[in-house]
Amino acid sequence: MQRNNRPFPVIIGLVLLGQLAWSLLATAAEPDAADSVKTVRVAGIVLKWVRGEKDFNLDRAEPLIREAAQGGAEIVCTTECFLDGYAIADKSIPLDEYRALGEPIPGGPYYMHLAELANELNIRIVAGMLEADGEHRYNTAVLIGPEGQLVGKYRKHKLEHELLRNTPGDDSPVFATSHGNVGIMICADRRVPDLVQRLCTNGADILLCPSGGMFGPRRNDPIVQSRSKENGKHIIFVHPAEFLVTGPDGEIVERTILGDRLEVEPSQVDGDLDSRRVFYFDLPVP
Repeated sequence: MQRNNRPFPVIIGLVLLGQLAWSLLATAAEPDAADSVKTVRVAGIVLKWVRGEKDFNLDRAEPLIREAAQGGAEIVCTTECFLDGYAIADKSIPLDEYRALGEPIPGGPYYMHLAELANELNIRIVAGMLEADGEHRYNTAVLIGPEGQLVGKYRKHKLEHELLRNTPGDDSPVFATSHGNVGIMICADRRVPDLVQRLCTNGADILLCPSGGMFGPRRNDPIVQSRSKENGKHIIFVHPAEFLVTGPDGEIVERTILGDRLEVEPSQVDGDLDSRRVFYFDLPVP
């Protein structure tokens, strides 16, 4: 007597169909790994300096800061000393004129304008400026919050030629924000492994480097790559001629060289030498 075996393939097929359906439901329920990574959009304002002209430099930077906010940036970072155009480089500027370029933080008029801008645009601004604190002048980067409040300030440590007129900082603060803890280094500070390590030891999740000295793949980028690899952190480097992002493995994630100079003369503004641009990077954060 022959048996009818047809029910067995049907049962197997139903089982397999059920397994497939369960797999599809489980996959749909799981978030995509790419979608689950939290990021903050950081913008770098790559802009040539006009030396000693604070009004001019602010007027040039403000439209770019507004563009960055419109582009979704939540943190906007300028270059080192973007307001005074790194006037410390020109020792022919009379000392009293140089010192007059500094202002108290908070409370100075240019600081207050930046604070109002951060409040209006609901962004955080990291701005390089010359700070006046009594008789001292500091190469400082401020972090202004989205309500216009001073979150904190960092004073450059490694001054070299600046020591003739500026005072070095001696602290490595890290600033808490809703995006993570922000650590700031300024220009030559990136060359000091222990300094960058202290920022990370103090809890920095985001490392920003407003700069204005050496740049490019030969003289700068390997230094920033080393600091990233040593600490397992992204570093965002913002310079008048370069926007650079290095990854936790020390590799270059983003790099654009924008022109071959750091400053322009007033007569060169808006000319071929006056390259400027807003750059964006969606930075993974905890």
